[in-house]
Amino acid sequence: MTIAERGVAIVGGGISGLALAFELRRRSPDLAVTVLEQGYTGNGDSSRNVGRIRAMQLTPELTAFALAAQRKHERLSDELRSNTLFWRSGYAWVLYEAEELERMLGLMPMFRSLGMRAPRVITGTAVQRKLRVLEGGETPVGAIVGHDAIGHHDAVLYAYRRACERLGVEIREHATVTEVLIDADRVTGVRTDAGTVAADAVVNAAGGWAGELSSMAGVRIPNVCLRREVFVTEPMQPFMRPAITFYRPMEGWFNQTLRGELVAGATDPSEQPGLDRSSSFRFLGRTGAILLAKAPRLGALRVIRQWAGVYDITPDRLPLVGPVAARPGFIQMNGYSGRGFMQAPYVAELLARWMLSSEMPGELAPFDPNRFVGVDVDDGRALTTDYYRGYSSNRPPR
Repeated sequence: MTIAERGVAIVGGGISGLALAFELRRRSPDLAVTVLEQGYTGNGDSSRNVGRIRAMQLTPELTAFALAAQRKHERLSDELRSNTLFWRSGYAWVLYEAEELERMLGLMPMFRSLGMRAPRVITGTAVQRKLRVLEGGETPVGAIVGHDAIGHHDAVLYAYRRACERLGVEIREHATVTEVLIDADRVTGVRTDAGTVAADAVVNAAGGWAGELSSMAGVRIPNVCLRREVFVTEPMQPFMRPAITFYRPMEGWFNQTLRGELVAGATDPSEQPGLDRSSSFRFLGRTGAILLAKAPRLGALRVIRQWAGVYDITPDRLPLVGPVAARPGFIQMNGYSGRGFMQAPYVAELLARWMLSSEMPGELAPFDPNRFVGVDVDDGRALTTDYYRGYSSNRPPR
């Protein structure tokens, strides 16, 4: 895959699209790069996430990539010449069932083999002694405490935007793509409601809209969108570290930010797939009850705002990255399955290198966007009820 004179059109002005534009231009200053965003930069889920950069994952592919992605985030402030507020908050995966603990203990050799700084395993009453915010709540059977990090989504997003502007990337906001232009099966650009952009490569970094844009190019992808809602409390003096996540009875998370706010959320088992970014009072009451059952001390905090975003989920929880074999010139960069903030900067670095050299980096091999062609997979409608589902199933043969 090479890029010719007319350059690249990147659809999606979030962290993923801006990161790719930055990486392309800093490697090829004469390349024409245009970012197209239907709203404002960060309008989608780049400004609707909680900024976790977690290396502890359930599969070797995800863990190895997450470790490299963490290192990329550590470099970002220097590369973008702007503070991205990266900090090693620590991370605790709190386990409430013996089966969960057994599953996580089984991952420890894999973590060590990949060079991860070994997470600490805590069991029994030691969990609440270590994680004092959980005292008085439901008793965990164990926890895996690691050295993971958090970044500030807005700081990263606008650091990328400023860096793109310095490098001469053209950013067109409020430009909705209405058609992917095709000539003799090859993509030649896009038409928007604000004009036409000719390009030898069109990159689909549209997040929750990735399926719609793929359809315009005559390409079907198996991505499913699921809403994730979040609330934020008033700021308080520091009272908790590390960040906490749990997956029983359902997925939930909370951590304190550098400004002292508590950021928290929990999934809804009745959530239906779809591109829904509305936030609800029902979420507030349900999530508050779940968190208070696990951490009663949080009950004194006052919620001051809430929002919603979506996970763009693939059947095997790995993103789609690279050229579409059936549509030359159309490149996928989506399907991060809730890990877009963490993965996108490193994906962008690797994809830019690939696009400019025609040599696929080995790190992107598991993310082949053509891997689901002709494969029957779970459509993702049960994802809200079991986080672990899909990590060992829905994997196409390789």
